Amino acid sequence: MRSILVLLTTIALMLSTQISSANTDPDRLAKGCVELLQIYNKHEDQRFAASLTTSLSEATRAGYCRGVIDEYNRHHECDSPSWYDQAAVIAKHAHEESDTQTTDSLMAKACGG
Repeated sequence: MRSILVLLTTIALMLSTQISSANTDPDRLAKGCVELLQIYNKHEDQRFAASLTTSLSEATRAGYCRGVIDEYNRHHECDSPSWYDQAAVIAKHAHEESDTQTTDSLMAKACGG
């Protein structure tokens, strides 16, 4: 029983390391941040109706952006502590060629670097 527990713990640690070091698509991140800002602004304008007019795919893309920002902030000290401000910086780069940018470079810009 103990060996199974050790094995499961080892597998979980290996998977979490792979997931945290996974390279993300900068284009997907930028588009997700555009969605996040649109949903947030729509919510501020419409309050209750925003939740009714947001699709599942929009919410998923927005959640991806917010998750990447939150995870990055857990491991880096940022000049801009506001996720909204960071998402706005990333969203500004949504129409740039993804060949010229990486997720790390986008996050560094958003973090104030």
